[in-house]
Amino acid sequence: MKRIDWKDVCIRAGKTFMQAFVANVSMEQIFAITDTESAGMILRSMLIAGLSAGISAVWNMVREYLSQKKKEVW
Repeated sequence: MKRIDWKDVCIRAGKTFMQAFVANVSMEQIFAITDTESAGMILRSMLIAGLSAGISAVWNMVREYLSQKKKEVW
């Protein structure tokens, strides 16, 4: 696990967070925040985006680990 490029994993997770967040929230919703219910909607979208980024980070970490293992075998 020491050979995993953590910077690359974090960059990929950040990109996934932004993609998921933008897909869940339109600009109209952001400017329409007037009460706690609408703010909660934005926070739920951020939670979905965060979960997507977490899944992406784990996926990339496993992929990187397996690719390192293949290199060691060959």
